[in-house]
Amino acid sequence: MFQLEEQFNVTRGATRAVFSGDGSRIAVACGRKVIVRDSDGGMQDLSLQHAGPVSDVAWSPDGECLATAADDFTVCVTHVAYGPLHRLASHTAPVVAVRYNSRGNLLYSASLDESIKVWDTLSGSLLKTISAHSEAVVAVDLPRGDDADCSLLASGSHDGLIRLFDSVSGHCLRTLTYDKDWQLGKGVVPVVQVQFTRNARFLLVRTLDGALKLWDCVNGTVVRSFPWGTASSSQLTHACGQGVLYTAEQPVVLAGGETGEIHCWDAQSKQHVQELQLSAAPVISIDCWGDTMVALTLDGQCTRWRWVQV
Repeated sequence: MFQLEEQFNVTRGATRAVFSGDGSRIAVACGRKVIVRDSDGGMQDLSLQHAGPVSDVAWSPDGECLATAADDFTVCVTHVAYGPLHRLASHTAPVVAVRYNSRGNLLYSASLDESIKVWDTLSGSLLKTISAHSEAVVAVDLPRGDDADCSLLASGSHDGLIRLFDSVSGHCLRTLTYDKDWQLGKGVVPVVQVQFTRNARFLLVRTLDGALKLWDCVNGTVVRSFPWGTASSSQLTHACGQGVLYTAEQPVVLAGGETGEIHCWDAQSKQHVQELQLSAAPVISIDCWGDTMVALTLDGQCTRWRWVQV
């Protein structure tokens, strides 16, 4: 079960909170800056080269740099100790998601301009533009961990499609299509979150109707659906956070809600094991490292939790 370890408040409208690769720091995107909080509670404000609010933040694998995606159509790379390194400009609409590959030499950004762009992190040059979807691309992810197949890239879009790409060539390998229950009378349901599992075999996907499903990336089928109340109670108006925590016993699937709650399921049995109540505001970000989770609500409440076996 989760136990609360720490709570601190940041600016209302903060959008993302993520652990560094070693779990010792948390980066929180707040407006046009990023707050870095260390394990002792120290806070560092990083000024960025953005002219608009930051939508997403990602740590480099070595923990030295942060990449940020913003509404000003740009991606910025900032060294935590030495300041700005690159301001990457090529998107023609707000950039909403950014991820490093496992080596840290490439950066992937997703935008409302329907594309994914691949950047060289050393030179700051644009290497490739992937025309990924027919509507806004709002989520991207790459496998994490030394054993992960790092040639995969996943994307999710408001066009209702999930796509898997070769992260090197940019070629589309597979398009995951929805089950019948993912269809609404007005058309397909927008995807809001995608996340690889640790072995990169499965992809956790969240849609705007609140559905949370685990896809087999090889077979292209849904292998788990995690129940979430009634259809009306699960509807989302925000891209609420999701995550997977790997405990010693079993993986735990996490999903944030519109009213400040986080639901937790056993990934194997689909049993609902715990519900956490953070605040009354939407849980817009969840990230996990080891046996700890950091969660961020739209009203600026950031909490760190630890999984304790009972």
